[in-house]
Amino acid sequence: MSEAVTKTPQSSAPAKKRFLGVDVARGVALFAMLAANIYDVVDENGNPTLAGMTVTGRSATMFVMVAGISLAFITGGRHPVRGHLRRATSVGVAVRAVLIAVIGLSIAYASPDLEVILPNYGLYFLLAIPLIGLRPRTLAAVAGGLVVVGPLIILGATALGLQPVNEDGPTFTDLVTHPLGFLLQLLVTGGFPAVVYLAYLIAGLAIGRLDLSSTRVATWLFGGGLALAVAAWFASSLLLFNLGGLQHLMALAGPGADPAAVRNDILWNADRVPSWWWLAVRSHHSCTPFDALHSLGVAMAILGGVLLITKLRPARRLLWPVGVAGAMTLTIYSAHALVLGSGLFGNRPNALYAVTVAGALIFAVVWRRLFGQGPLERIVSAVSARARRAAMSWQWLTPRGRGQRVGSPAA
Repeated sequence: MSEAVTKTPQSSAPAKKRFLGVDVARGVALFAMLAANIYDVVDENGNPTLAGMTVTGRSATMFVMVAGISLAFITGGRHPVRGHLRRATSVGVAVRAVLIAVIGLSIAYASPDLEVILPNYGLYFLLAIPLIGLRPRTLAAVAGGLVVVGPLIILGATALGLQPVNEDGPTFTDLVTHPLGFLLQLLVTGGFPAVVYLAYLIAGLAIGRLDLSSTRVATWLFGGGLALAVAAWFASSLLLFNLGGLQHLMALAGPGADPAAVRNDILWNADRVPSWWWLAVRSHHSCTPFDALHSLGVAMAILGGVLLITKLRPARRLLWPVGVAGAMTLTIYSAHALVLGSGLFGNRPNALYAVTVAGALIFAVVWRRLFGQGPLERIVSAVSARARRAAMSWQWLTPRGRGQRVGSPAA
């Protein structure tokens, strides 16, 4: 969920209110991800589809980046929580992460052809807990470091022949039968490896520490993100088309391969291959530096654009349903995974997408008016809040106060 956070003087606990611009951005990411999961990347002739050229890959990046903004909001917003409150909040975040991962591992059985991102999502939250107190510039530096180092780790894993334990995404079964492979899939070998995707969450955490109500910040996000996306795209093009990268990668396909199909795969649907030239690829989910920078730039630009647009009252009214759906991404994403697993509408992706989006918007608006917070969001928030309150009532989180309640006399 997305909240703007202040601190109440009574408890120093985060006090939350909705931030429509961020909710709308999350809604945009949600509906883009639904399209990426419903439509094929390439058509029957091997040519990229509209979804493959636009939302595939970029939607997941934006999904994770906005999750980082949510993490910033629930850990203090522009003023990160400190001391015992930070430790208690970290417990709440950890519980939230585990619950999200459990939901993801559960629905993976109902949609075996979809690599559900939620288990990865939970891991990103866990890995980000030690970073919640860092300044935005430091967070940006950490994210930049991951963009450089993460692809090198993936390249090394590819060279070693490491493969995911489950091509369709990890499940509880994989956790029990192949725990090491399960962890490696979440960290390195899977479709959403934490060694790269964590950079998007950390970037969102840094953005969430800024004043997102500021027109200047929104403009900077839009312009800076657009510049980053364009620069990464053209740098990749220079390496691939002008410096021979594409030819080297095509040669790896071997004799007899269709050159046009191989070229399209490299540009739009690239596999990970043990070649340094792979690092120049910008294909979706390739997790190369250029893919990471380009997709992150796109996500930042869309966020900045949405923040600017939602400053206009007519736009706020028009986009409010998208924001409501954006506040229920866990519920809607989980429901769409179940719908995909059911085979509803067969091979009619346009009908499936239209019904899914319309159903999501109608459900979100009706549920919001009747009950408020989304059903899965309510469960996760309630359990994590209870864990946080429990942690606040004990001083075992501090070396000097283990086993004592807050306010109890010292031993």
